[in-house]
Amino acid sequence: MEQHNDVKGSSGPERLHTILVVGAVIQLLLLVFVAVKVSNLETGTLPTGNVVAGDLPAAAAPTADVSADDDYVLGNPDATVTIIEFSDYQCPFCGRFHQETLPSIRSKYIDTGKVNLVYRDFPLSFHPMAEPAAIAANCAGEQGKYYEYHDLIFANQAVLSESALGQWAQQLGLNTADWNTCRNDPAQKAEIQKDLMDGTAAGVQGTPSFFVNGVMVSGAQPYPVFEQLIEQMLN
Repeated sequence: MEQHNDVKGSSGPERLHTILVVGAVIQLLLLVFVAVKVSNLETGTLPTGNVVAGDLPAAAAPTADVSADDDYVLGNPDATVTIIEFSDYQCPFCGRFHQETLPSIRSKYIDTGKVNLVYRDFPLSFHPMAEPAAIAANCAGEQGKYYEYHDLIFANQAVLSESALGQWAQQLGLNTADWNTCRNDPAQKAEIQKDLMDGTAAGVQGTPSFFVNGVMVSGAQPYPVFEQLIEQMLN
């Protein structure tokens, strides 16, 4: 007679084997789901087919209402173009942008007074050092060394740790007692939460995300994407 219920009718070891196989498949599916979610939050370059607005680069979206708030400005405060970046110090794509793309933007546009950059914190929950690094940089800013500290973090992202944060503070000649007091101030976490809320309200779904005079650019796009958009705004 044909057997229709293999699990129920099988012996103990066979049933256990089936259960283990099913469990392994479920675990694999969960790992894939988590990996996809993480990939979506850490945003790399986007497909070139995502054109959403006129002549704008493929990765650019229509204008959003987002402000620099009271965050630190790199470059001429009165520049024609402002880039507001929502980023995470532990995000690899953010590190790629700061090492591969930002130097060209800096030399051609920021250092010449045409563009300024405002970095706003968007630490992702699965990056345990992202928020401590953000607080450390903000507290370096209290002593006039925000972007110097910010640059050290991204240049040494692979060794980001609590001890490294302290070493960089000493390297920049910060008053470490004041710096540590600042890091323990609850107002620092509140400031980061405000950045997170503002970014979310503006449509940020992953890091890095940029607003170039309000036009959203998602992901660690290559320099030509930013150059094209900046040139359109300057002209």
